[in-house]
Amino acid sequence: MRRYDLDWLRVIVFALLIFYHGGMFFVPWGWHIKNNEIYPELRWPMLFLNQWRLPILFVISGMGTAFALSYRSAWQFIKERNIRLGIPLLFGMLVVVPPQIYIEKLANG
Repeated sequence: MRRYDLDWLRVIVFALLIFYHGGMFFVPWGWHIKNNEIYPELRWPMLFLNQWRLPILFVISGMGTAFALSYRSAWQFIKERNIRLGIPLLFGMLVVVPPQIYIEKLANG
């Protein structure tokens, strides 16, 4: 049975995650690349999001895993997850990370 409430919660948390990572350029603590202008008013919203953004994603993921395992074998689940997560992981490692490292080294000297 599909849990639309969990789907929407995941959508909301991922949307906040995008804003969170965009905000990391403008807060005083460390990040790969920083903006010259820091916005101290972002500190408390960012700290608030930092408290629960990953734990809630892990809870949703655990519930999704439990639902998925009720419909397929453990081997089918592992095979599907390796394909669904492995391909984006390889893409990120080969296409996204090298330019990120290059830009970070340019920005930090």
